Amino acid sequence: MNKLYAFLLVLLCISCKQTKEATDTKEANKQETTTIADNPELIEIYKNDQSDRKTDNIDWYVVSKNDSLRRKRVNELLDSGKVKTSKDYARAAMVFQHGNDSTAYGMAVKLMEKSIALDSTANKWLLAAATDRYLRSKGLPQIYGTQYFRNNGEPWTMGEIDTTKVTDAERIKFGVETLAQQRETLRKMNEEEGF
Repeated sequence: MNKLYAFLLVLLCISCKQTKEATDTKEANKQETTTIADNPELIEIYKNDQSDRKTDNIDWYVVSKNDSLRRKRVNELLDSGKVKTSKDYARAAMVFQHGNDSTAYGMAVKLMEKSIALDSTANKWLLAAATDRYLRSKGLPQIYGTQYFRNNGEPWTMGEIDTTKVTDAERIKFGVETLAQQRETLRKMNEEEGF
């Protein structure tokens, strides 16, 4: 009789262990399939940022004021931990990319680095553009070649580029044109403007 009780006790323990393992597996699978949604407020902020730049006869004073308010709100979202997904970080980076100083551009770089760390398939062009803009704001040459300039009716220019820091292969990886393609783009832009 004692052997029967011992046998039943062993079976009961095995059954309990298997039930616990199955429950643990289900919980782990549930956590893996639970995805974090993009922040809807940040989506709206990003849409407004882009919309301000797509209108005819842009009033840059108004856009600059809106940009400042957007950066302030994105900082609040970052401070409160409400920026979580790769796309959230990329949208926040774009808002800072439209800043007006090296602090904002540096923040855009950091946010894009976080975006890419969360999703290696994220579009890397904005990291290249933010890096170039940051370098230019510090009086240094850009390295990818994303920043074109034009002053008061003069022809478009690229400004100085340090071609030793990034290869064309890296440019392509970051969604940036090769140096030859950039020169052709610049030529076409100036041709369209009559230069």
